[in-house]
Amino acid sequence: MFTEIVAAGTKSGIQIYDLRRGTKLAQSLGVSIEGRQGFGMCATWVAAANTKKPMCHVYMLNRGDTGEKLVFPFPEEITCVHVLDEEGRYIAAGAKSGRIMIWSTASGRMLRSWDAHYGAVVSLASGEGILLSGGEDAAVHIWVLSQVLDQSSIGDTAVIPAVSLTEHTLAITAVYVAQAAVLSGRSRVYTASKDHTCKQWRVYMEYDGEKYVGKAELLATFLYPGIINDIVVDKGETRVFAATAAGLYQTNLFAYRKFSSDDTTHNTEVELLALGGTGGEVFSEHHCEYPIAEARVVAVALNFDGTLLVSATAVGDIRVWDVASRQCLRTINDKQLNTGVTQLSVRLAPPQLAGPRALVGVDLQRPEVIAEQPVTCKISAISFAPLQRLAQEASAKTTTAFEASVKQKLADSTTGMACFENALHGQTPYSQTSWKALDLLEELRPSNNGSSSEQKIADLLQQIERLQKHHARTRRLNDELYQGAVTEWLGTRQRK
Repeated sequence: MFTEIVAAGTKSGIQIYDLRRGTKLAQSLGVSIEGRQGFGMCATWVAAANTKKPMCHVYMLNRGDTGEKLVFPFPEEITCVHVLDEEGRYIAAGAKSGRIMIWSTASGRMLRSWDAHYGAVVSLASGEGILLSGGEDAAVHIWVLSQVLDQSSIGDTAVIPAVSLTEHTLAITAVYVAQAAVLSGRSRVYTASKDHTCKQWRVYMEYDGEKYVGKAELLATFLYPGIINDIVVDKGETRVFAATAAGLYQTNLFAYRKFSSDDTTHNTEVELLALGGTGGEVFSEHHCEYPIAEARVVAVALNFDGTLLVSATAVGDIRVWDVASRQCLRTINDKQLNTGVTQLSVRLAPPQLAGPRALVGVDLQRPEVIAEQPVTCKISAISFAPLQRLAQEASAKTTTAFEASVKQKLADSTTGMACFENALHGQTPYSQTSWKALDLLEELRPSNNGSSSEQKIADLLQQIERLQKHHARTRRLNDELYQGAVTEWLGTRQRK
């Protein structure tokens, strides 16, 4: 049985609990989390942005650890932090000025920084090869990472989003995107705003005769009675959960309708209805409200299989709900939560947090084999370098093994699309768009000029030339120092 943890961002730090038991596993003090995405985490570390000054705090995910492992300055004031992959190799941050920055955590190198929004960036989300950003300018932009992080284009061209969603009238509060096949039109994008609405989108790429152009189709709009603070969607995209200022709501995107025995117009007694997906309808009466006392719900998260829902209120109450019955299973009580919870994150527990002790359930005896095993050792080494404050200049572009690995990883992020399209049936609703997207991979791949053999040879020759010049300068300086030292020694001998 796997173990899951829930991380809560509060004004007193980051608190990590066992999801099914409610026991505290670790805490990270010294940094205040006041934004909805004030920290990002992977299996080994947590990176948090300080809201009072442009500083980054990195903590280890170990039992009982409370001190920072790394503290270093950000280029500017950061409003949201997001980890792009499960391994924590790349991290993105949105700034108050509207800029987005992406770093490599192993080297600390800033891969790209660009102006994305006219206001502050308040929400980030990533899917398979794409990055979503929502800002206070009421716009949501979708960026193709293989184009954004193409090292050969840095400084030459401006960063242009593949698709822009501009139907909201007030600032964006949360965005959600599926993990696969987004640009082929097979998944959905969900955006929430302060205008009390959550919108469902279909995003795809269309060939206009010269190049592929991003398109967005508004499928449905869900209207809630209060400002939406956070949203989460289950992996099957059948339910939307919204944390609003008026309470906690669940919107079922699919429902069954029963017909009476006297109705002969239908062949079956039960019909499956889909909420949205066929146009820009507005739905305001198809929500199920959870029986929560505190009206202002600020954060919400789902567990791995979508059976448990975690909600947090402004006063610091964290509740775990059973999704099927909408009953509260437990409430996590901790004095550190009294300052108020602003962010929730649920993920599988890493070994150093779970360990053998997490394999034993309630009222069960620990097996002898497990009892003899030592607790998992703490992680002492961290693959996180201080993040650089400036990106590499365009004039200093070189082709290295690191850049090649970045390109290859990002370019291969959508290789499964071709296999997926081959399995599609010709009569499916989106088959026409999907078949046109077969050539999308080659169009979106970064340029391979920098990785060709000729370019590699030219770069090596340039490096050799720079090394030779550096060696000549060093040797000339050494000769001057030697001549000066010998002349001074001889002068001293003659005076004696």
